[in-house]
Amino acid sequence: MGLFNVVKACISASPFLFSLTSAFPYSHKNFNNTRRFDIVLTWEKGAPDGYEREMFKVNGQFPGPLLEIEEGDNVEIMVKNDSPYNTTLHYHGIEMLDTPWSDGVPGLTQNHIQPGCGFLYKWRATQHGTFFYHSHSDSQINDGLYGPIVIHPKAGTVTPYSLITQDPASLHAIKEAEKHRIPMLLSDWRHIISDLEWDISKESRIEHICFDSIIVNGKGNVNCLTPEQMAPLTIPAQAGLLSLVNGSTLTDKACLPPRVLAAIAPPGSQAPNLDVIPHDLFYECTPTNAPADVVHIMKKKCDAEKWVMFDLIAAFGLHTVQVSIDELDLIIVAADGNYIEPITANSLLMTNGQRYTVLAQLDKPKKYTLRISGVSAPQILFGTSIIDFQVEGEGQDTTASIPFINERGVNLTADVAYFDGTTGVVPYPASPIPQDVDATYKVQMTIDGSINLWAFNVTHRPEDLDDVQPLLFSPVAGLQDNHTITVPSETSWVDYVIQVGPGQPPHPVHIHGRHFYVVGEGTGHFNWSSTAEAVLAIPESFNLVNPPARDTYPTPSANEESWLVLRRPSDNPGVWMIHCHIQSHLQGGMSMVIQDGIDELPVVPAEYENWTCAAQ
Repeated sequence: MGLFNVVKACISASPFLFSLTSAFPYSHKNFNNTRRFDIVLTWEKGAPDGYEREMFKVNGQFPGPLLEIEEGDNVEIMVKNDSPYNTTLHYHGIEMLDTPWSDGVPGLTQNHIQPGCGFLYKWRATQHGTFFYHSHSDSQINDGLYGPIVIHPKAGTVTPYSLITQDPASLHAIKEAEKHRIPMLLSDWRHIISDLEWDISKESRIEHICFDSIIVNGKGNVNCLTPEQMAPLTIPAQAGLLSLVNGSTLTDKACLPPRVLAAIAPPGSQAPNLDVIPHDLFYECTPTNAPADVVHIMKKKCDAEKWVMFDLIAAFGLHTVQVSIDELDLIIVAADGNYIEPITANSLLMTNGQRYTVLAQLDKPKKYTLRISGVSAPQILFGTSIIDFQVEGEGQDTTASIPFINERGVNLTADVAYFDGTTGVVPYPASPIPQDVDATYKVQMTIDGSINLWAFNVTHRPEDLDDVQPLLFSPVAGLQDNHTITVPSETSWVDYVIQVGPGQPPHPVHIHGRHFYVVGEGTGHFNWSSTAEAVLAIPESFNLVNPPARDTYPTPSANEESWLVLRRPSDNPGVWMIHCHIQSHLQGGMSMVIQDGIDELPVVPAEYENWTCAAQ
């Protein structure tokens, strides 16, 4: 439970209170500016959506505990693996300045943490904002191995709140809300463990895109629709795919059926084997009635300004969603941990790995429904949570909250304001970028041989590379191939031009080690040798003035070819991964390695280079 004062008149007896039924307890010790967390990973039974299965828990809970940190802290995280699986922890969005060995990527920055072993991650919090930690082994995110991170800004950090209001009471309330921000972890959920699902995917040679529920802070329900309910929610992209096979309809889990997925295999692909797919992977929807996540927010009557801050964290394995809270305007103030000029919206588009920090002004005691509506073509999937707002001494409006969007994220009235993650996203304060770069690298995202194998650059990266000696310990100078980009040390800024073939879904691109700037995107083939050349030809497709700073961003949604240009500084020597954050695509090989300034790498400490389970 968080407790803080809001305005001077309420200091003595009128605190602002909030509590989460899905609480995020945490423990830490602080010695000499070092914040220590002890994490124990276990594999045990759980039922996030009312269906019991085996899953990961972190310190006995799901999602994992909140890691609450101050900017400038030295961070130590001791991970003890009491599960039966090899694993690692990656700190999504954390730049790991001067500590690339703590990035948590097996075969790249460390060896797997084997069952019964422990591993100590050490890094410095050089950023502020909202992040999350998750496994970077196989598709263990889909088994529940993730949790939130909040890094509070240091004193004197410039914030965008004065662009929202100049009122002192409001500004004070907003700053207090920031101190007590509420994590909202959003994810899709399956009833099959990820290892088994991946084995079936490899044998069937199709991608299994059917999930069972959407959960919020570890809680949710299985929602089953009738064919009559599915019909108005079937989007054109879905209808087009169903038309590939005569007589095809969505399954009772509202998924594209396996035979339709088999039909989209590109020419020359290995023939799918649908006979090995268990029936209940795509069919046999059984509704559940598990308790929903409820966020309880209570204010004192004398609180003149009632603001709350939510950290929306997209821990999805596959889905892209619209997120909305009934009746409330949401003011987006940060994207992927970086402040932006505030944008007001009723519904936000979010994809795997992205985070948004939003403010809401509460003025009516009521239960508001938070809605998460999937917009991806493979499935109709949705979930809800409850924001229970009360004011002490006042009654609560008991009428149902009025939604902005339906189960497919479509607006229910004409005046719904959408936020697409791109339009109007301006860094705050301004973050100028160079108008030209030292190097440009082009890659080609594609399907490689079967529709469960994906390539970031022409050929998929073999999954057994997770088990080799970490490349960070022996980087290869000058290596340039389909799986590796080596950026020379004298290079300051790089453009990554990502070309996507026709008929592919949007790929949420995540780069470790440093955030990037989204300077351009478009459809068709990128026919230019550089961004500068492309800007002369199609200036309307680029923003070199105030592009958004992100660490996860999707390629354009298009039936034809598309492209994305990401401009990134190369001032953080390390061996970093760039990959699609859809878990089945990452496990299917859609990743590459960036060797940044390897002749200027910090010396890998012996405790990491020589780490073995026996040496703990």
